[in-house]
Amino acid sequence: MCDALKELFAEELKEADHQGMERGRSEGMERGRSEGIERGRAEGLKLAKTIFRLSAQGVPAEEIAQQCGLSADQVREVLE
Repeated sequence: MCDALKELFAEELKEADHQGMERGRSEGMERGRSEGIERGRAEGLKLAKTIFRLSAQGVPAEEIAQQCGLSADQVREVLE
């Protein structure tokens, strides 16, 4: 009986499994995107603090840029 029911509902079970995987993938991607945004914000704040600290110490924009892996124009933009 069990095998007969499995056979009878095989397509429905397969579709339900597929939908569950798709839902899980979608939820995982959304969670990853949210975590990525949060991590990017945290890294951006850390970088901005470093730029402000170095600038307050009198370090030129070009040197700050080298230390932070940015262009001098990007450093100036943060300091504006």
